[in-house]
Order: sequence, then C-alpha cells, then structure tokens
Amino acid sequence: MTRISSPFVKQTSFEVEYAPAYITKWRSQRTGLQLTYINQPSPVVNGYFAVATEISDDSGSPHTLEHLIFMGSKKYPYKGLLDTLGNRLYSQTNAWTSTDQTVYTLTTAGWDGFKTLLPIYLDHLFNPTLTDEACLTEVYHVDGNGKEKGVVFSEMQGIQGQSWFETSNQLQKILYAPESGYSSETGGLMAELRHLTNDKIKEFHKSMYRSDNLCVIITGSIDQDELLQIMTDFDAELQELPPVGQQHKRPFVDSKHDEPLTEDIVKVVEFPETDESTGEVLMSWIGPLGDDPVTNTAVDMVGAAFTDSAISLFNKHLVEIDNPYATEIEYHTDDYYRTALNFTCNGVPTGKLNELVNKLKQLIKSQTNPEEFDLLYMRQIINQQRLKFISQTEKSPIAFSNIAILDFIYGKPDGNDLAKWAKNLDEYDELLTWTSDQWCDLIRKYFVDNKCAAVLGTPSRKLNDEVKKQQREFNKNIKAKLGVEGLKQAKEKLTAAHKFNDRPIPEELLVVFAKPDPSKIAFIKTRSYKAGYSKGIVNVHTNQYIESGEFHQKLIQDTPSNFPLFMHFETFKSQFITIQLVMSSTKIQPHLLKYMSIMEEIFTMSIKLPHGEYMPYEQVVADLNRDLIEFQLDNGFNYQFLDLISMSVKCESKKYATAINWIYNLINFVEFEEARIKVILEKILGSLPDKKRNGELMMYSSQFRNLFNDSSLRKQQDSINTEIFFKELLQLINDGEFDTIKRDLEEIKSNLFQLDNIKIIVLGDVSGLDAPVSSWEKLISLKEETQENPIDKVVSSIVPFSQLPRSFQFKSDLGSKCHHEAFLIDMRATESTHLVSVTPIPTDYLHEDVARIALAIEFLCAIEGPFWRSIRGSGLAYGVSMKQNTETGFLSFQLYRASDAKQAWIEARELVKKYASGELAIDALSLENAVASIVNELANAQESSYDSASAKIVDNLFKARGPNYLESYLTQLEQLDANDVKYVLQKYFINLFDAAHSVVFTSLPMEKVEEMGNFFQSRGYNINVEEVNHDGEDEEGEYTSQESSSDNDDDDDDVDVESDNE
Repeated sequence: MTRISSPFVKQTSFEVEYAPAYITKWRSQRTGLQLTYINQPSPVVNGYFAVATEISDDSGSPHTLEHLIFMGSKKYPYKGLLDTLGNRLYSQTNAWTSTDQTVYTLTTAGWDGFKTLLPIYLDHLFNPTLTDEACLTEVYHVDGNGKEKGVVFSEMQGIQGQSWFETSNQLQKILYAPESGYSSETGGLMAELRHLTNDKIKEFHKSMYRSDNLCVIITGSIDQDELLQIMTDFDAELQELPPVGQQHKRPFVDSKHDEPLTEDIVKVVEFPETDESTGEVLMSWIGPLGDDPVTNTAVDMVGAAFTDSAISLFNKHLVEIDNPYATEIEYHTDDYYRTALNFTCNGVPTGKLNELVNKLKQLIKSQTNPEEFDLLYMRQIINQQRLKFISQTEKSPIAFSNIAILDFIYGKPDGNDLAKWAKNLDEYDELLTWTSDQWCDLIRKYFVDNKCAAVLGTPSRKLNDEVKKQQREFNKNIKAKLGVEGLKQAKEKLTAAHKFNDRPIPEELLVVFAKPDPSKIAFIKTRSYKAGYSKGIVNVHTNQYIESGEFHQKLIQDTPSNFPLFMHFETFKSQFITIQLVMSSTKIQPHLLKYMSIMEEIFTMSIKLPHGEYMPYEQVVADLNRDLIEFQLDNGFNYQFLDLISMSVKCESKKYATAINWIYNLINFVEFEEARIKVILEKILGSLPDKKRNGELMMYSSQFRNLFNDSSLRKQQDSINTEIFFKELLQLINDGEFDTIKRDLEEIKSNLFQLDNIKIIVLGDVSGLDAPVSSWEKLISLKEETQENPIDKVVSSIVPFSQLPRSFQFKSDLGSKCHHEAFLIDMRATESTHLVSVTPIPTDYLHEDVARIALAIEFLCAIEGPFWRSIRGSGLAYGVSMKQNTETGFLSFQLYRASDAKQAWIEARELVKKYASGELAIDALSLENAVASIVNELANAQESSYDSASAKIVDNLFKARGPNYLESYLTQLEQLDANDVKYVLQKYFINLFDAAHSVVFTSLPMEKVEEMGNFFQSRGYNINVEEVNHDGEDEEGEYTSQESSSDNDDDDDDVDVESDNE
C-alpha cells in the first residue's frame, strides 16, 4: 500500500517479550495528538480515547462532560447517533471518569465497523454540541412534580452516602491539598450538581479536550495503514499546536505536586447506616514517583505480601483469627504522578476501628527488622505475581491499554516510557535479587517513616435519621419555592428539552454507513479432544472432537485400561493450563448445601496424608501459592449453571502433574479442624453487615430465597438464608459439639468427590503435556482401594452431561407459578431503588423463541433505544435492562439506581404494551441494528483464546447446541422480523407487568415503601415487606415480614420489572 505523508511520527515500537503483543506509538507533529496501537490478535477491536482531566472542585464537570459528549457533535448534531450507529456497526460505546482521566471506549466486533466509527467518535470528543437542553436532562433538573432528576444526579444519588464513597472522598481531601486535582470528587457531589452550569462545563471542555491532551489507544487485529490514513485525515481537521513557548501545560504533570504528609492524620468519618456493628478503615500514603518501575513493583509486592492470601501478614494476624479485627483487608494503588498506597479494611467491628490502625502500623513496623523479614516468602510472592500478570495479558489486552493510558498522562513526551513499563518484566528479576535489608529499607521509607492518612468509617444511625429528615425538608422546600406556577414552568421546560434532544436521527444518515460483513470477524478457533470413558456421557454429534493426529494418538497411548473418568481437552497457545473438575450438587443432601460456603474455603485448610504427614493450613496455602496461579471451589462453570460445583486450578504447563497432586490431596485428605472452621464462620458472619448495606444484593437475596427451593445452591448459599444456620454452627463449636459439624463436612466431601460425579475439563496448550491422562491414575487407584468393583460401579452410575442438574428444576412453588407476589426490601440507609421483575420462559436452549426473545431485548434495551430514552434519558433510573436466562427459565426486567422506580415501571409497561399491540411500530432499521448488537456481544464473549475455548465447551458440552450453533443462531436472527418481536412481546414480555404472571422484588428507601406497596397492591400483587437490621433490639440480619393481599386485578396502568440474559 502506498503511504501518504502523515504528521504522525513513530515514537516507539516493540514486541512484548512475555505476551503475544506488539506495541507501537505515534505522535502528530502538527497537533500533538497521540496514537498507540497494541497488536494482540482478537476478534474484538477495542478503542480507549483518553483525556487527562484535572479540576480542583467537586462540581462534577469531568463526569457531566463525559455524559454530554454522547449527546451529539456539530457535524452529527443528534443525541444518540454515536450509539445508534454503533449498534449498526457491531460496536458498543462507554466511558469512565476517574480522578485524573476521562476515557471513552469503543468495542467492536472486527475492524470494519471500528474504522467507520472512529472519526465520528473523535468528532464528538472535540466538537460536542453541549446544548443547554442536554445539560438540563443529563445533569440535573426538577420535574413537574418537584422531584430531583437527571442522569448524572441519579447516578451520584445512588452512591453518595454509601460507606465506601464517604470514606474514600474524605481520604482524598486529607491526603491532597485543596487546590490539588487529586482532592476533587470528579463525579460531582449532589449539592454541587444542583448548581453546575452548562457554561462551566463548556469552559472545562475548552481547557482539557485539546488535541495535545488526548491519546487514541487501540487493541486487536486491524489494518495499520488504514488506521494511519484515518488518523491523518482527522488530524488535518484539528487546530495546530501553538508556537513553542506558548504551549498548554500538561494536567497534573505541570501542576504543583503533592508531597507526602508531614504528620500522621486519623479522622473519623461517619456514614448514614442503621446497623452500627461494623465499619471500615482506610489507610493511605503518598508513595514513590510513578516513573520508577522497580520501586513501584516493589511496593506492589509488599502490598501483596501483606494481603494476598490467608497467610499474608495482615490476614494471619488480623483476619484469620478468633474475634477478627476485619473480614477482609485489600491493597491497591492510585497510579498518579506519585503513587498512592492504600489498604482498605472491611467488616471492622466499630469498637476496634481505632485499635486496628495501631495494629496495622505495628505489623508494618515489624517488617523493617531484617531478622523477622521472610525473604523466601517474598520471592514466592514475586514469582506468583509475575505469573498472574502474564496470565492476565493472555486473557485480555486491558493490562496494556492501562499502561498506555498512564504513559499518556504521566510519561515522557518522547514516548520512551511505554517500553519501560510494557516491553519486559526485568523489574521482577531485579527484585528477586533483593536482600532482606533492601526490602526492610523500602518498607521503612514508604510505610513507616512516611506519614499516613487513616479514615475510620463509622456507621451512624443518628446521621442516617438526620440525612433522611434533611432530604424530606429539602423536597418540601423545592415545591414551596417553585409553587404551582414554577412547577408548571419546570415541566414545560423539561418537556421542551426532551423534545429538542429526542429529534429523530434521519435514517439516511445511518444507512449511508454499510453494515459490516459478520463473516469477516476473525473468531478464535480452538481444538477439542476427548479421553477416558465417554460412552453415553457426551454427545459426539454436538462436539467436534479431533480423532487423528499426534495429540490424539498420545491420548490413546496414555489412557490406562478401564480408566473411568471422562476428560475433555481444549487446546490453544498458552503458557498455562487450567483444570476444571465439574460436579453435580445433587450428590449432596439438600440440608447440607448450606455448608458449601465453608467447603469453598477448602484451599485454606490443613491436609493429613495417609502415612501420617500433617500439613497445617499455613503450609498448604504457602505451597499452593508456590505451585499454582489460581485455585478455587465455586458454583457453576464459566459463570453459568450455578447448581453445578467446580474445582478450578491454573498453573504453568510444566506443573500439570503438581496441580493434579494438589487436587488429589485436597479432595481426599483435607482436615476439617475446629479452630479453622470457627475462623471461617466468624469471617462469613462478620461480612454480613456490609452485604446488608447493598440494596441490589439484598434484592437478589430475596429473589433467590423466594423463587428457589431447598435443593438450590442459589437459595442454600444465600447470605441471609444461611445467617441463622452459621450462628447455630458457631454455637455448636462453643458448646463443644464440633464433631457434628465435622461429620456433615466429611459427608459432603465423600459424596461430592465421588469418581462418578467428576468430569474433567483441561484448557490450554495441552498438546505439550507429557502424561495428560495417566497423571490422574493416582486419584482412581485410591478410590479403588475403598470401593468394591469400583470401575464397574463408577461407569454405570456416571451422569451424562445431558442429565446434569438444571437450575429451573429447583424452583420453589412460587418460582414455578410466578404470580401475584411483590417483595419490598426496606433499605433505610439508601437513596435509590433497585427493582427486578421475573416471568417464566422456555428452558430449552434450542427453543425457537430463544432468538426472538434475544432480539426483542436488544430492541427495547439498546443504547438510545425505547427504554433508554424514556427511562434513563428522563432521569427515572441510571440503568434499565432485561435478560433472558434459559437456565433458570426466567425473563427479567431490572431497574438500577432508580430515582423514580414507580414511574419507570409505568413507562416500561406502556412501551411494551404499545409495541406488542402495534400502536408503536417496530422499524426494520432498529431490528437490523439489534442483530448487529448481538453479534458484538457474542464477539466480546470470545475476546481471547481462553474465552473462546470456554464458550465452545459451554455450547457443545453443557448446552448441547453443537459446534455450528453460532452460525445457525446468527442466520436465525437475520431471518426474524417485527412480527417475531411482537409475538414474544405478547407471549412473554407483557407478563412482566402483569401480577397474574410475574413476581417483583425491589429494595428501596424506607420512605418509599408505603407508596410502592400501595402501588403494587393496586396492580394486583400481594405485598411482602422485608426489613433488614433496622431495630437495635432485632437480632442482626433478622427479616420481619408484613403481608397484605389484594384481590384487585386491575393492571391497566403502571408497572416495574427485572432482568437476566444469556
């Protein structure tokens, strides 16, 4: 290809030594615009358009501008054009604003759609319309009823007042000077958003959204010459850099820099909460300059050594003990000009908040003595953290895109810092040579001599009451201040703004851009093999097992005679192997399923080997971290099929046999010890207050407890459902009756890990394994010793994949009937509402309505689609979605952080009714865009080789949809029309808003319970009010229920719903 002259000069270009990636960076000599391309093969092309955003107040200008960018550009002055066109071009847009950056994202299936949208997106960044009408609807307004609304306002209303928000916001203001950009709440405090003007947002855009303050970062498989041509053409439309000496200052880099504190500061920060039992502690230091890879990696290793596992310094002394000081302690950094070093402690008993700060400081100081410093453990941490990082880069390019963003904001203008951070991992090698003295000096410098800011997050019932009272008075004052005429004018002004914003996009402006060819999307292909006993276990017709070639022959030769286990191998290029043992939960008696939260801690328990060797849990954890990268026992496979149980371990390929040996020892010789089980129980119970503060979590808890029966893991592991059970177990231990608990755990272990209940799935570069099958023979030999005719018995009782338990089989009576009940969860310390409504749908993965339902969901929920415009665009809720969950057999509708859930429910119901009846037309272009959006979702789910392999296993083994299902599904979607969508709207979707066919769950502020209860009662629902921890005399976590019923079946008017998709 002939190259044109381009202002983009290559600054750096290098191959990454530890991952399949090649990185190149350019900078325009003409405008200063930067471009970074991370070449990492994937069907998905990701764009990150980063702006360094600095502001020293809490106005929320960076965050509100982020929202307004999507309201149109001067060249394309239509709200939602970017997203509507994105849907058509297999693309999704999004953005985030944090303290020092606003980053706009573009995720596209394939290069064709991405290259079309790229210059249009960039035009929105540099030339937004920023109209007063958009500011009114998106940022803040008062509606005709005197209610405060606005998309950004609703978002911040949903988080302001939460413990994490209040503590982190105050910590920033302690750590950094008032004039520092790092001290600002860039999201915008509600009090500030009420007064933020569009002129101020315009000024912020003018000062920050300059070509020399923006970097375009792209990952995936693209045509590099085409990229440079597109960027060259766009660059020509931008203003040239000012003359030398008159250039703009770089945000943060050219500002006054915050230095470490000169004294320790401890501040009590109250947050509104009715349960005053636990709070949280945040501790932070301003650490090293961000341009030093060795020092920054070193402090990260210290943070990991203090917090990363059950035997880490902090966990060993403060968490994994009787009467713990916290349920969890985490380490993270804020990667600013100087790196901020942070520890967050959750589930801290309020009486121990201040004491915990002193304990942490004492423990840190103990690590400045070389004689007490464990150098061997630190080197183990370094090796493991390096492998974890490499593993992350295999799965996703996001690690590299994050490095590129930080290089743009803080790196040297010549681009050389990018290679320093991304090309190799030499800093890990250097740290492996460090002595104990060097580590102790580092800890002393940055964590002991360096002064610390500590925030004690303290729950306050009194503050909660005051906040509620102030809000009620504020709402009254709004109405009083505006009066009847003012409210009328507010309504008229808002109506006019919506009318202006929602001007239809001319269809010709959309169709001029041809829809890309989906066949050109380069989906990643992996190869499947099977070994062991497979007769009747797996359907060979829904799989593409390779039965020729070198690895196939190796499997045959390596499989011992009468090998009774089924093994599935999925091979692709990787440095790692992932082993999954998939098991059915039905092997466990229903009354024992509540123990699974304890069993999930199996990797932190002691082992007693047959010949008497005893490994205390500390040694088990240490050795596991030495040998493996990841390990867990959890529900499901690939985040689906949640009534299955899987044991998963990940290791370097060379440690395959070692990983199997760990599995062998854990499932056979784990020791259930009283002291360890007691600590686990105390941690689980100690984490409950934090969970109960999460309205969304409590809404789903109610759903699981009411829609599923006692054989369902969803119900039996629910934190509210198990609370009394775990307290009773703790009492048994205190009464000296631990043997009862141990017998139950032994029974679970015995039944869960039977050979006939285990299916083995191995993913990675399996072709290089020396003994892929025979390495498992040890596991089988042990079982043979304890069973009569074990092989015949195992083979005859293996459950085929087609007969594994499905979640819909464990519905409760209410879950099966699904009608007339509404559950309202009273969340007294919250300002926003979460709501979900469910109704039954088919559970056959090959049912003809699966594609129809998926298309209807995309049509309704598309960005700038019907729900988006009428609910999010009107400030009724921050999020609205629908999901199809074939596994549970539920269609759901969900409102996220709703400011007016009742009106949002009404709007959704009316839209569904009108589209179902034909009163509103379902246009062909929107359906075409909806299909394209589904294609993008499918590609995103298979971004890496591991993701692609997992998706293939799900389709072929678990859902039995066959190796060509993706192609047939897309063909089916292309053939659907408006009649198909109307059909499922009438058959399923209307039911979500009909009491005779749905159940509703909503968590909401106390003051809205009565209003919503009356509303849903008038719609024909029986009202169940659940209260979480509101009265001091109530037992912690106890739910009280008030029930009322109504025979009123009138469902003419208003309604709300949940969501679930697959």
